[in-house]
This record gives sequence, structure tokens and C-alpha cells, in this order.
Amino acid sequence: MSNCKPEYTPFNAVGQLLDFVIKDGDKIKYLRINVSEREYWIKLPKEMRQGLDPLIAPGCWIEVNGNSKLCAKTGKLKLKAETIRPTVPLSDRESYPQQQPTQTSKCRKPAASILVCQKSDCWKKGGKDMCQAIESCLKDNGLEDQVQVKRTGCLKRCSKGPNMIILPDKANYTRVKPQEIPVLLEKHFVAAKD
Repeated sequence: MSNCKPEYTPFNAVGQLLDFVIKDGDKIKYLRINVSEREYWIKLPKEMRQGLDPLIAPGCWIEVNGNSKLCAKTGKLKLKAETIRPTVPLSDRESYPQQQPTQTSKCRKPAASILVCQKSDCWKKGGKDMCQAIESCLKDNGLEDQVQVKRTGCLKRCSKGPNMIILPDKANYTRVKPQEIPVLLEKHFVAAKD
């Protein structure tokens, strides 16, 4: 068995952010990015997970610099980011080389979603009713196309269930009652829309 250290190779990728891969409830672990019609998963180091630029959202064009290594066991290329910044598509750069990119024109507002714990403890404590109230209230306010409800695994607060996290604000709510949903959605989505 060989003790060779893996060789790291620097990489630079410009592409459109498709989505975040969230693990352990609310931690962004990977970026899914589309580069030249191919999808790549790029791992975020722990120190970057909390300090990610709020302008970086699904649909936004980004430039990622980092290191890559080839996994000897699987033969897969593993990518790990070192820097991430918003940018413009390469075709736009060629058309308008003198123009500076504007954040608001190329990046849409961060994708809104509500993470709902569907583990049995939270579900038994009213999570199912809370989830139905969220979906109903979103529909009543015409937000069902703008806010995605994602049923997740454990959000690590089952003793205080039911639990939900509202993104992109990263607002955590515990012991949520269905009658509180309209006020919370008003606070995070309806008021922000005006």
C-alpha cells in the first residue's frame, strides 16, 4: 500500500450557480455549479460556510478558485473552493469588455426557502400542521412560486419542535404554531416584497 500524498492542482471555474447542497440542517457544504453545460459540486471549506457573500445565490454567475485532486479510489475529481466571487458570464464579458458588472443585474435576489424538519419528533409535535399552514399561507399570498418549502432531516432542535429555518435570512424558529405562520411569512417575504 502506497503512502503517496495526493497532488493538488489549482483550478479556476466561471459558471452559473445552480444550488447549494445543505447538510446537517442548515450548513452549506457544496456549491452546485454549471460550467460549459456540465455540473460540478465544489466543496466549501468550513471557514467559508458562514461568511458566504449574500449576493451569491442560485442563478448568479460566480468565479471560483481553489484546488482539485483526483481520488485514487474512485477516480473522481474533488474540487475545494478557496475564493468565490460574483461575476458575469464569459459571453457578456466579450460583448462589453469596458463595462463593470453590476451585482443586481446579474444576481437575482437570494432564493427564498423554508426548511422544515420532518423527523418524527417534530412531526408529532405539530410539524405536519405547520408545514400545511406554510404551504397554504404561501399560496394565499401568491408566493408559492417564489418561496420553496423543503422538508429536511433533523435540524438539531427536536426537543423544541416543530422547527423551521427561513432562508436566506437564516432565521431559526422553534415551537412554531400554525397560527403564527402568517405573521412570520409577512415579516420575511411579504414585507420584503413591497
